[in-house]
Amino acid sequence: MIYKESLKFTRSRNSLAMTYMHKNYKKKFSFLSKFWLHTCLGLVLLASVQTVKAQLPQTRIYLFDLQRSQKGMKVSNGHLISKNKGYNNQPSFSPDSRYLYFSSSIDSTNTELFKMDLEKKKPRLVRLTKTKEPEYSPKITPDMDRISCVSVERDTVTQHLYTLNLKGKKPQVVLPQLKTIGYYEWITSYEFVSFELPEPFYLVKHNLNFSKVDTMATQIGRTFFYYRSKGRIVYVDKSDSLHWKIKTLNPNPKKNPEPNNTLCETLPGEEDFCILMDGSLLQGHQGVLYYLKNPFRFQESKWESLIDMNQFGFKKFQRLAVSYDNTKLAVVALP
Repeated sequence: MIYKESLKFTRSRNSLAMTYMHKNYKKKFSFLSKFWLHTCLGLVLLASVQTVKAQLPQTRIYLFDLQRSQKGMKVSNGHLISKNKGYNNQPSFSPDSRYLYFSSSIDSTNTELFKMDLEKKKPRLVRLTKTKEPEYSPKITPDMDRISCVSVERDTVTQHLYTLNLKGKKPQVVLPQLKTIGYYEWITSYEFVSFELPEPFYLVKHNLNFSKVDTMATQIGRTFFYYRSKGRIVYVDKSDSLHWKIKTLNPNPKKNPEPNNTLCETLPGEEDFCILMDGSLLQGHQGVLYYLKNPFRFQESKWESLIDMNQFGFKKFQRLAVSYDNTKLAVVALP
């Protein structure tokens, strides 16, 4: 490519220059072509490896007991529940707090959905899906009849929201025209909000009954929840690169005209958190789990360290999920 483009360029100038360039490039062409060929192949392979690693980080899921008393919140009995090496992420609990669902890698590129029955004396993992396409972010749908998830299609670009039956079968795509969904949260059985690509990441509300779409925020973090007792979406605003904030957003301003609020600033560089039943927040930072007393009610609350999880070899928190009865906490971390 270098040889041909340079030869064409000099020919347009004059034949003397063309002859000079031809002689010099002829000597160096063999070396340069081999050099650029090996360099380009190396870059392609490196980019491919880096892409796979970026998509499937090495993560583990730990399960803890949560207990609240007059002395405060206690976190105990931590143990590893993800058995597969590689990517293990996006845990969520069933509304009755009996089951824990998550995504786990079965090889270097594919992930499947798993569940664990927490009421059994010896809980074991049950694989729900067996597909060629990776699935992520399992959740029980509001009607509690199906499991929803994000699936990356075979073109590796399209990302659809699907629902499956409770055994992981009979997939149905939700909104086929929605092809850039990253994460999501159900509001009702016919409304959900989604994190959508590309950057700056968007928070978008979808109404299935009326085929209505509303962009509600931009430059958001990957973690957000619908806090039902307040009727608010709680999400991370990353518009200020130095000071990320946890904010609330009213998904139905016409029905509920209360203003949106900033609850607090996140811990430095952290975008993953979870909400307890009373509105308090949990977030991790540098191997330590922190607690923020209900910022909806106590605006002056400060983050307080709850437990040092470095004993489990945590380097960085990835995800947090709390059971609906607030007795279990699932933590995803980089080992």
